Amino acid sequence: MKTHQGILAILLALALVAGLASSAGAAAVLADLENALMCKCDDKCGKVLINCTCSTADKTRAEYTKMLDSGLTVDQIINMQVDKYGETVLSSPTKSGFNLTAWAMPFVALLAGGFGISKIMESWKRKGAPEDQDTGDEEAPSISAKYSSRIQEELDKIES
Repeated sequence: MKTHQGILAILLALALVAGLASSAGAAAVLADLENALMCKCDDKCGKVLINCTCSTADKTRAEYTKMLDSGLTVDQIINMQVDKYGETVLSSPTKSGFNLTAWAMPFVALLAGGFGISKIMESWKRKGAPEDQDTGDEEAPSISAKYSSRIQEELDKIES
């Protein structure tokens, strides 16, 4: 009799652990769904559903929980919402068609900006470099005759 009670206790413990694991899995699936969709509240808060605290979000969560319990997958629910509300209900743009530009443009802009800045810095460097440094000599550049005579005149004025 005691062995039957021990076995029964073990089976109950396993059932409880399995129930907790399945509810944790269901919560994770619901969280994935809430991360993928935007809130559709009347306030047009613009928040991802998992971050929204309005009453519409609570109703939507309950609706999605019922859908998940009925056997629908996350992808099926997302597709139903896109069919009903359009792609604006998605928290991130799809990775196909014209929406692909939303994913690619930040990287293209960074590359183009870096290339442009490097070209500007090269031109500034060339403007500041003396023209007669083609020989690679490290000597001080010679001052043109026009400026050397003017400098000499100024120095003469100072001395007198």
